[in-house]
Amino acid sequence: MSATTMSTETIAPASEGRGVRPPGATPRLGVRLRVVAVIAAAFLVTEGVAQAVTPFIRQDDWAFLLPEGSPGAVPPSYYNVSEGRWLNSGWWWLVGQHGTVTTAALTYAAAYALLVAGIWRLLHRAGVRPRPAVDALLGVALFASPVWVQLLYWPGALTPSALVAAGAVWLLPRAARSGRWLAVWLVLSGIAAVLTYPPIALVLLVLAVVSLRDAPWRRVLLVVAGWAAGLAAGVAVAYALNWVVNGHFGIEVAAWRQANPLTSLDALGVNAGRWLSAAGSLWAAQWWVALVAVVAVALGWRDPLVRPRLQRLLLALAVACGVDAAQTLATGLVTEARGQLWTWFAAVLAVALLLVDRGAGSRARVGPVPTRQPGIPPTARVATALLAVLAGCGVLTWRADIGRHQDTRRQYAAMAEAATAHPTGTAPPTVVVYQDPALKDTRSGRLMASTLFMAVRLEQDGRVPRWCIGIECREIAARSTAGPVVDLGRAGSLPGIVGIVVPAPPGWI
Repeated sequence: MSATTMSTETIAPASEGRGVRPPGATPRLGVRLRVVAVIAAAFLVTEGVAQAVTPFIRQDDWAFLLPEGSPGAVPPSYYNVSEGRWLNSGWWWLVGQHGTVTTAALTYAAAYALLVAGIWRLLHRAGVRPRPAVDALLGVALFASPVWVQLLYWPGALTPSALVAAGAVWLLPRAARSGRWLAVWLVLSGIAAVLTYPPIALVLLVLAVVSLRDAPWRRVLLVVAGWAAGLAAGVAVAYALNWVVNGHFGIEVAAWRQANPLTSLDALGVNAGRWLSAAGSLWAAQWWVALVAVVAVALGWRDPLVRPRLQRLLLALAVACGVDAAQTLATGLVTEARGQLWTWFAAVLAVALLLVDRGAGSRARVGPVPTRQPGIPPTARVATALLAVLAGCGVLTWRADIGRHQDTRRQYAAMAEAATAHPTGTAPPTVVVYQDPALKDTRSGRLMASTLFMAVRLEQDGRVPRWCIGIECREIAARSTAGPVVDLGRAGSLPGIVGIVVPAPPGWI
């Protein structure tokens, strides 16, 4: 791809990025202060601060928070073999194992804030510059993704993906000024996206295409091709690293993912059913997002200024949907709903394009800059209402999701504190764990048992409880109706034994 072919000279006019503001543009300092204030307020109203300061940690995140060999934690290298998470493992080696759950959660929160600020900045540079109040709504809508909130409970493992996404988004406007640098950005961001988890490559594709504004289709298609090349390079790097380090070229998919390689028409039918079921469940849970997206697309298609940009956004979304479908059809592997990060942008970016600066949108390469027309166009009024829906529903979703997880965290922390309590100067009790046999071998049962084990571990400065045995289990089960913590007494001078019952899995799991 030559510099001439992929040049994006028309993406960022000379008045942008060189200290010259178009007439009517908000001073940069005011915009920056607004971005900081809105993101800080969003963290507060969504309860994001609660998760950052007193985090709830999901079971498999402990592998990226504890030193290697810690009881109850899978070594991070397992995820290199099964998922290609080489950057996640590198982060654990350099940072994760040396911190705490709180430092991990705070780091993830900071990375997410940088990502949101970067996307917001990208939209401003792409000509989406609404009035301050509407711009604040846009910031809240970008922040309050009902998909991204589901990732907050894995800060140890998922921080690298947020950092990669944030870094790529902040570098995109500068890279887009040169065809060569844009090609480098596409390849390097694609490789980094593949070597982290969750999948952020599709998000980066959508944002890259939006940054092109209404560039010629040839350039848009070249960017999509460059993105695909970066994705392929990332897969090749992951496979090669597994070959060199683990002696296996490729990915050894975990059995619980139930892979079903495309080897026959029957397999195709099964895999197609899996994808349709997953896609249906995803959009049924986000029906309001889909509804807003449809309304925004209908309005944008009727607007001759917005239509070219909207068409390019729809192409990127179609590629994202196609890649997701192709993965499932070829392998039988379904991306969980919390990994479909691009779906939120189908609505937010479609609405944002309705707010494009009419002066910036109609600006020629040379010549005077038209002044902004007074008043608010009807389309902008509808877009503001749609942003309010996205921001309001997004905030409520965050509050509900974090609230449920915080309730569980407080419940388990209180049980662990009660089970490990002992008078000063006496030996701490031996804590044993009991779980209903009907739940012990279920996925949700194992997840919550692990959560309780780690809650006790935190209270005991790293000492992990053990499962109850024989008569201990029978006595705990018989006395559990009085409460989840059962004092089994002591034998002679030995420390006392305290039983603790794993509660039934919460509804959110």
